[in-house]
Parts: sequence; C-alpha cells; structure tokens
Amino acid sequence: MKIVGRVSLFLSAVFALQVVAEEGTVRLVPVLKINKELDKRTEVRPSAIPGSGNGLFAVVPIKQGDVIGELGGQLVAEEDYPAGNFYLASIPECAWEETKPYRYLDAKHYGANVSRINFAPKTINSIDTHFQNAALLQLCNYPYVVFVALRDIEAGEEIWASYGPHYSYDKFMYLAEVRDFFCRRLKIDCSQEYSFDP
Repeated sequence: MKIVGRVSLFLSAVFALQVVAEEGTVRLVPVLKINKELDKRTEVRPSAIPGSGNGLFAVVPIKQGDVIGELGGQLVAEEDYPAGNFYLASIPECAWEETKPYRYLDAKHYGANVSRINFAPKTINSIDTHFQNAALLQLCNYPYVVFVALRDIEAGEEIWASYGPHYSYDKFMYLAEVRDFFCRRLKIDCSQEYSFDP
C-alpha cells in the first residue's frame, strides 16, 4: 500500500506534453513538474566561461544549504536513452520503483533554470579551486534531483557545479580558452602543466 501511495504521488507530479516530432506527427511525452517559484531567484544569461553558452546567475543572495532549484524535464526510459545528450540526469536507483519505467530526466527543454548551471573544476593541478558553489543532490523521492548551494551565493554571481564522475569533461576543459579562463581565476600558470578534477 505504501508503494501505491508513492506511485500516486509520482503520477501527480507528471504531466503529458504534446510534442511535434520531426516527421510532423504529434506525440505525448511525460514531463516531470517542478517548483517554478525557485526559478525566480535566478536568471539565465551568457556565461563568463568561454564557449559555454548560457549560464545561471543568482539575482538574489542564496544561503548555503538552500535549494537553488529542482531539475525537471522529459522522463526517459532506459531503452530510450539518448547517447550524447549533455542535459541527461539519472534518477537515483532508490526511486526507480516509483518512477518505473523512467530512469532519466532530459532537462534540455523542460529542466528549469538549474539545467543551465555550468561546470567548474573542483581542482586544477591538484589545487582546490573553490569555484563550485552548488551541488547536484539526488533524492529517493520527488522531485528526485535538486541543486543545493554549497556556500552563500551573492546576487549577480554565476552558479557552477560538478556534473559528477560519469560526465565527459575533457573535450571542453582542454580547450585553450577554457583552460586559461579557469587558470587565470586561480592565478596560476597552466602553460606547462594542466590537469583537473570534477
């Protein structure tokens, strides 16, 4: 009976959205609802990181430990896993019974503001950067994935996090302009040696 209650809660958190597919057909896709009120504390605008497109910025101070936002998106089953999608987040395994058959959130179009948080390295050349001011937190219950402030974030500050150990950072992080951007912020010379940890 407890599982039935949790499944009912999950179903109330999902809404179907009409999507026009490329071939002109219309289909419904399940999308996880999120608390859009949290988005009022942030805004999406061009990131300071070269080549990263848009980023997420605080418009009001956000306290350490506060939830910055919930990650919503299209619910994706394991058999529909889209390889190479950089906006895909895993629903934690402890929630799979509740979210069956869905195991992923595709946050590209319906992920809320937090889907635009960019990556910053935890260390460069074994030096702690302290660049990350947010962390992704997976939950066993709805809303399943949230971003939380690791420290106080000032209004106007860009929000950066790690996407976790399974994300492929190398192609982007080894671009000279990206490497140099982060090394300059850390006030170190990376021309001879450069390594990073997510």
